[in-house]
Amino acid sequence: MELSEFVADLERLFELSPGSLRLSSVIEETPGWGSLKFLCLIGMIDDQYGVTLKPKQIHQCTTIADLYALVDSCPKA
Repeated sequence: MELSEFVADLERLFELSPGSLRLSSVIEETPGWGSLKFLCLIGMIDDQYGVTLKPKQIHQCTTIADLYALVDSCPKA
């Protein structure tokens, strides 16, 4: 998984312009963040990266970099 691909997928999920997100961007401050996008995020990570995350794991991530590191470190299905 490439970092740039991961960030681009998040920008598409949140319907943001390319280049809108940075590694230091706080996930819960992302425009459009809410319970529905949270569920969509879980589904996107599962579908596109073969990684099943628990909500608690995502809540422990503060930034996009934290989320990327988590997804990258998990075993792929």
